[in-house]
Amino acid sequence: MKQIIHKIYEMGTVTGRSGEVHKLHSAIDPREGEFLFNIIDKDPKVLKTLEIGCAYGLSSLHICVATNRRTGASHTIVDPFQNTHWDGVGMKNLEEAGIGFFELVEVKSEFALPRLLEKNEGQFDFVFIDGWHTFDHTLLDCFYATRLLRVGGYLVIDDVHFPSVNRVVYFLKNYPCYEEYGSVSDKLAKSWKKIIARSLMFPIHHRAWARILNPSLYRRVFEDLSIRMIALKKITEDSRNWNWHVDAF
Repeated sequence: MKQIIHKIYEMGTVTGRSGEVHKLHSAIDPREGEFLFNIIDKDPKVLKTLEIGCAYGLSSLHICVATNRRTGASHTIVDPFQNTHWDGVGMKNLEEAGIGFFELVEVKSEFALPRLLEKNEGQFDFVFIDGWHTFDHTLLDCFYATRLLRVGGYLVIDDVHFPSVNRVVYFLKNYPCYEEYGSVSDKLAKSWKKIIARSLMFPIHHRAWARILNPSLYRRVFEDLSIRMIALKKITEDSRNWNWHVDAF
């Protein structure tokens, strides 16, 4: 099955249900794919997985290849544009890989996730979020993901170098129920432009004081934007009080 993944990356193109050949874009890179695969592969308890945003199906393939030989494995995909904008490429790739334990929910996540939660609270082992990247939409997806995950499950978020997604991740990392499990960084990513721009706004002596007086602020301004993908592990139930709050820069 991994041969299909390697072939897609090598060719740089994918073919849709219409027969049209599309240039590969909006896909996770091989390092990110291995990151997803390894999290699942190292934990035999991961069976029930959920993905928000499928596109050309590279993330779906990595997730499903990792669970393929496990009895009871199931993968739910929420992607409202799979058979329109994405020409059914993701589903076609899964079918060609011989994956038969997936379900496509072709509805926007703000409608699909509450419905899933009604019958599946705390039942998913792994949730991957790569959907609409505005701050509020990402936060909404993460809210439902936190409710859907069992204790011991994993929440993985892509494109953390996007400022909107980065802010959501920074907030989530303060949740008592989560601990950071791992990440994929790219020091040469496009975010270097943002890091330099921010550095120019903060003179050296200001940066030094920020590092001493507010380490979390320093990390968020100068370091976190190099992260491409992050995994959080749910270590306990989300039992925050009704008035819980942590300031997020």
